[in-house]
Amino acid sequence: MTPSTQQASDLAECGWRFEIITKPDGTTVEIQVPLTEEEFLHPQEGFHLPNSTFHDDAAGDAKDMLARRYANDPTAAVFRDLIVKWDIPTLGDHCPDTCVVFGVSDKDRVRTEFLVSEEGTRPSLIIEVVSRRYRKQDRETKVKQYAQAGVQEYIIIDQRTQRGQVIDEVLGYRLIERVYIPITPDEEGRILCETVGVRIGLQNGQVVMEDAQTGQKLLNSRELENRATRLAELLRAQGIDPDQV
Repeated sequence: MTPSTQQASDLAECGWRFEIITKPDGTTVEIQVPLTEEEFLHPQEGFHLPNSTFHDDAAGDAKDMLARRYANDPTAAVFRDLIVKWDIPTLGDHCPDTCVVFGVSDKDRVRTEFLVSEEGTRPSLIIEVVSRRYRKQDRETKVKQYAQAGVQEYIIIDQRTQRGQVIDEVLGYRLIERVYIPITPDEEGRILCETVGVRIGLQNGQVVMEDAQTGQKLLNSRELENRATRLAELLRAQGIDPDQV
């Protein structure tokens, strides 16, 4: 069954899964069912989590920049939307928007899930982009659960509208003696992530990162492409074929 435009919008905001129902005549039909709060927190394979253009861009850029940062490190992996199964019986699975894991073996192996007990390591950094329908879960519940999971740093990227104004905010927590302590942002609202050595901020709705030691900005794919285009134009203006450089 195809949902209406309004239903499709609601499903995108709250997330959804397929469910097969049996009709009175005995035939079956597959429908889209909104996720519950518990299903959002602990999704299974096949669940479609909430999405928006901001959410997709922010999570994608975070993964993009961090993956490039560790591209030459065979033991550091950056995953997006990968189900993490913890080695804690009382803690359900999570599916972080972006996470960084150190001490990984066979980094480039195709994974449909990350089993902490088998991998022998766990995410050191998790980044979540707040889903509008599940603000409390991203900003409060997951703070408790990721601390329980032993994640060293948890970063929350949030954009909300308050009294007609768009507010960009980045929150951070660092695990100290098994308890999350809030990370104080700098004067520009950026959070220092010690696990990856970068400062993370949100400017005009775009995730920005810079190396904490050198201050060099980490570029996403779009920025790198724009830089390459400008360089090519400069070379052509000087009579140089950029393809021959």
